[in-house]
Amino acid sequence: MLFSCSEKEVPNHKNSAKKHKNPYYEKAFVFLDKNEQDSAFYYLNKGKDLFTKLDDSLGIGKSYVNMAIIQETTGDNFGSIESSITASKFLKENDTTHYQSVFCNYNNLGVASNNLKNYKDAKRFYDKALLFTKDPIDKMSLANNIAIVYHNEKQYGKAVEIYQKLIDSVGLKSEFYPKLLLNFSRSKWFENPNYSPVQNYLKAELLSESLQDDWTKDAAYAYLSAYYLNKNKDSAKLYSEKMLSLAKDLKYPIDQLEALQNLIRISDAPHSQNYFENYSRIQDSLTNAQNKAKNQFALIRFESEKAKAENLIWQQEHEEHEHQVERQKLIIWGIIIITSILSFFIFIWIKRRRRRLILEANNKLQEQRLDFSKRVHDVVANGIYEVMTTLENQNDVPKEKLLDKLELMYEKSRDLSYDKVSTQDFNEKIFGLVSSFDNENIKIIIIGNEIDFWSNVSENEKEEWFQILRELLVNMKKHSQATQVILKFSKENGKSEILYSDNGVGLAENFQEKNGFANIKSRLVELKAELMIEKSPSGGLKLSIKY
Repeated sequence: MLFSCSEKEVPNHKNSAKKHKNPYYEKAFVFLDKNEQDSAFYYLNKGKDLFTKLDDSLGIGKSYVNMAIIQETTGDNFGSIESSITASKFLKENDTTHYQSVFCNYNNLGVASNNLKNYKDAKRFYDKALLFTKDPIDKMSLANNIAIVYHNEKQYGKAVEIYQKLIDSVGLKSEFYPKLLLNFSRSKWFENPNYSPVQNYLKAELLSESLQDDWTKDAAYAYLSAYYLNKNKDSAKLYSEKMLSLAKDLKYPIDQLEALQNLIRISDAPHSQNYFENYSRIQDSLTNAQNKAKNQFALIRFESEKAKAENLIWQQEHEEHEHQVERQKLIIWGIIIITSILSFFIFIWIKRRRRRLILEANNKLQEQRLDFSKRVHDVVANGIYEVMTTLENQNDVPKEKLLDKLELMYEKSRDLSYDKVSTQDFNEKIFGLVSSFDNENIKIIIIGNEIDFWSNVSENEKEEWFQILRELLVNMKKHSQATQVILKFSKENGKSEILYSDNGVGLAENFQEKNGFANIKSRLVELKAELMIEKSPSGGLKLSIKY
């Protein structure tokens, strides 16, 4: 759990030494109290414009800081960093009246950078923020956030050390104690898998309930469900359902998605399908809301800058109107002379450059044609020749044998334009394969496709698994008429399992194996894997591959 600088922690003008009052700035916090982020952002932007007219550097900086915090809260991390960088141009680090705003600005840069997994930048910004505060709560928040970064970097020991000091300093009765206890216990568990954080998680849940802190209680449910996910499915389901219910009350879709993902992973097929449908609906709604917020913030800034630019243009035109005629004549003649000279030299340069580019393009195209021609000859021409030879020398050629040869040629020719050398992790390659089939008509969710799942698989075996999964997805797209697909990768007791299920038409009762399905089975035999076809009660196709 990150500690971010609340918008109200940036001091407003009623509590500062500035004499300027700004009704737009004050009104923004009224909307923030109502959690109306768009309206708050709008009035902060108008307040910034008024502070600009009043030449109030601190007011401008604070407006940008608050806009940056709103953008980070709504998921627009890049926009948030941009606003914070703009704020830094108006905040004076050598002026103590600016310190609180500078602190919040650096802290927000750290939070947004951590969200974007730029951990090195996040620590750098947190260290800078520490220079501009003496408040113990601010220092505690920074220490917690730095510990979060260490946890994300998998330096769990450093995170535990920081959390232990913070817990000792705040005491059991502090409102921050449950949050810190949760973070401490999670990092301790990650550091030592034999350590059980459950007692501390439950204690934090109980304390947060007495403090009426639903956000911390929601985090406790999240940590409990994560702990039990691979240990006790019943407990994992219990806390995931509690997390889902509370996240709905808090109107926090990110935790709803996390809870649903856990429930999809541990539930049977009918319930998993229902959870998947809710997951897809919330994911689409969240994406639309985030895009809408980003567009709204950008539009507000754009309209403001546009109005400012138009006003400046009008002022410049008014000031220069009296001198425009005489100066214009001089400029025109100067432009004509310079343009004529430049045009001549540019024409010569363009002509020479064009010749050179055409020559280079022709040479490159020729090289590409030769290379591609060679590859086509090696793959396609040789394959066709092999089929022709078979037809010529064998009178009773089985149709299936010819189809197999042609399908092999098709697969090879389809791969001509792809570079086989790849440095990406294999799980990322699988994600890329699945993404190529995922569209508005077919929703595919993939679970458990982590680096560790493929850690003991050789490169040759990985290629076989890739071909098997691709064949499954090709058959799905060609024949199943499915709109929803689940691919689940899991390990248990040293055995690996790949579970595929869809909501398509399933296999016909008189189903006969064709080339694609036969290829899958032959590859599985080579891999010493076992294929089981299960009948799904909700229809569709369900396959289990164990090895």
